[in-house]
Amino acid sequence: MKAKLVTVAALTMMMFGCSSSPEKTEDTYIGVGNVEYDSLYHFGYNTGCRYAGQVKQDPNLGDVESMKDETLDGLSQFDNGWDAGTKACEDGVSRSMYTVSKQ
Repeated sequence: MKAKLVTVAALTMMMFGCSSSPEKTEDTYIGVGNVEYDSLYHFGYNTGCRYAGQVKQDPNLGDVESMKDETLDGLSQFDNGWDAGTKACEDGVSRSMYTVSKQ
């Protein structure tokens, strides 16, 4: 009798344990066209800021504009972000494009 009770309890625990585990999906990456994560402006700002900081730390790297992605150069959203990022970080200090206000 105890063996049956233990077996039933174990099977019940296994069944509920498996049903509450997260489902696996095939798409584990952020795909192209996902509006929430797809922003050329953000990418331009972040890369422009990063390269401006690198050039400030090591002037031998050359001009910041020479580091610009040739494929994205000419796309207005990327260019606007790039220009804002290089200007914001031209002194070598990395700055987020977001501001947080204290209340």
